[in-house]
Amino acid sequence: MGVTNEYGKLRKLVLSKPDNLRWMPFNDITEALLAEGKTFTQEDAYEQYREFCEAFESNGVEIMYIPSTKEKDLPYQMFTRDFGVATRKGVLLGNFFYPERRGEEVYAEKFFVTQGIPIFGKVPKGFFEGGDITYIDNETLACGLGGRSNKEGIEEARKLVKEELGLDLIAVEFPAKYIHLDEIYLRLAERACLACVPALPDYFLKILRDKKIEIIEVSLEEQHKVGNNVVAIDDKMIVSFKENESVNRKMEAFGFEVLKPSMSIFIGCAGGPHCATFPLERDGV
Repeated sequence: MGVTNEYGKLRKLVLSKPDNLRWMPFNDITEALLAEGKTFTQEDAYEQYREFCEAFESNGVEIMYIPSTKEKDLPYQMFTRDFGVATRKGVLLGNFFYPERRGEEVYAEKFFVTQGIPIFGKVPKGFFEGGDITYIDNETLACGLGGRSNKEGIEEARKLVKEELGLDLIAVEFPAKYIHLDEIYLRLAERACLACVPALPDYFLKILRDKKIEIIEVSLEEQHKVGNNVVAIDDKMIVSFKENESVNRKMEAFGFEVLKPSMSIFIGCAGGPHCATFPLERDGV
């Protein structure tokens, strides 16, 4: 097992079914839906999730499912990205900002132990969430410093990955309203990334340009519709979602094949394909 990048061929994913899903007022997208009295049925959630999983399975990706817990109320357990990050030595578990999400990492750890998957380390005190973590290259990780991960958590993670993996970790500061780094930046391939430029600091944009990573720009309006939150199966194929029409066209114009399951219910949580996937194994690049 192992992950060292964001776009090598995806071999294995860890998911969790939306058995406990309900909208929580953690952001303005969900708050607006709740204020309007909008709801969804469990049957519709399952159907959208089935279509989402099929996008990966039909392209050779093996899926492992963390069982949904009934012991603790975890309405966002399906967003498996956020409990940590996979490395070449195992899984680094984080620590959640919202009390309502604490416990997801505990059930993830129990699952990994039963599967014989090593836990590389844990961030015990500061806040450190997987939606903020991304591989820039084989030597560098970035962690968002916005609404969820904080300086203490980033420092704890920085020490672990430096001592055990020899990786540098840089903090990327952004306004808390953008939630996680994967809501405003995502690597798609060696040559390209998605980025909401107005939301990112100049020093991080300079890193991308210095590495000659071409930016496919996501507007603020597109970002607010979770348009940045996609995931690469490899450096040619992207899992996006049906409702992400304008960003899909931009990625297709760049030469990517874009898969488009409907995800309107999950977008209502301000979470997309990237939030709902935990890559456990990718080919190196």
